[in-house]
Amino acid sequence: MAESSFLQLQTDVAVECHLHPVVLFEILDHFTRRNQDQKRVIGALLGSVASDGTVTLKNSFPIPQDDVSHQEFGMFFNTMHELHQKVNAREQLVGWYATGDKDEVAEDDAAIHAFFEDRTGDKSPCVCLKVDANIGDASKIGIGAFTSTNMSLPGGEGGRMLGKCFSRVKCEIKTYEAQRIGVDFITQNTIGQGGGEELGSELEKLEGAILKLIDMTETTIGHVDGVLAGKEAADTKIGRALAESVSAVPRLDMAEFEGTFSKRVQDLLMVQYLAAIAKTQVTFWHRMQGMA
Repeated sequence: MAESSFLQLQTDVAVECHLHPVVLFEILDHFTRRNQDQKRVIGALLGSVASDGTVTLKNSFPIPQDDVSHQEFGMFFNTMHELHQKVNAREQLVGWYATGDKDEVAEDDAAIHAFFEDRTGDKSPCVCLKVDANIGDASKIGIGAFTSTNMSLPGGEGGRMLGKCFSRVKCEIKTYEAQRIGVDFITQNTIGQGGGEELGSELEKLEGAILKLIDMTETTIGHVDGVLAGKEAADTKIGRALAESVSAVPRLDMAEFEGTFSKRVQDLLMVQYLAAIAKTQVTFWHRMQGMA
């Protein structure tokens, strides 16, 4: 009886991507600085891989061309990768990015993916990040992450390789606290019309944070009152989150809190005063140098 042939699909562990906003801004900046005849841009992704398969995309660097068969492609990649390794050896190569349709992988992408997959190795997944850089009037940037698996027919040594199958993986934007503040400021301003609001002073930021905290507190109190009155359904997740938040707040009486808050405000005013004096002295020195 003849041996039956069947398609064999190699499956890897589940992958999840955490994308830092810095990488997204670097990709968009690369796209805006491209040549006029260049339809898309590509580059390498750097980051780390956790034991559970989570890939964190922390950094990137652009590659001038997307022709992987060109000799300059590999030379430029090797040079930039070595430079980044000297600066931060903890950031390893985890994949590559390209601008275009976030929901599909083009035929040309297979060769580029194979190039980066050979350099990431078998122990870590190679992520293909697609970013829709044509924002226009869109309120959200489209991103999609893909990984590949080998398709082959059994037989002989290792079977017969047919190609690669790309599958979408979960990709979420993760931020540090300092990054989140910057991202919130950028997203609250109009994109693409030039200008936007200026960053306010430290006191204005403090006032905005207090007003936001008051608004969130009033929303929370309204939800709790609604649950107690039977107007809203109780949610155990929200209850645990509220309990953790309340337990994290130190217990202070009103007089102690006002005293601590007043000291912090005075410290902030003193820092602003010293910064203004230093700025005035520098400006005065520059003018004196110009007059000499």
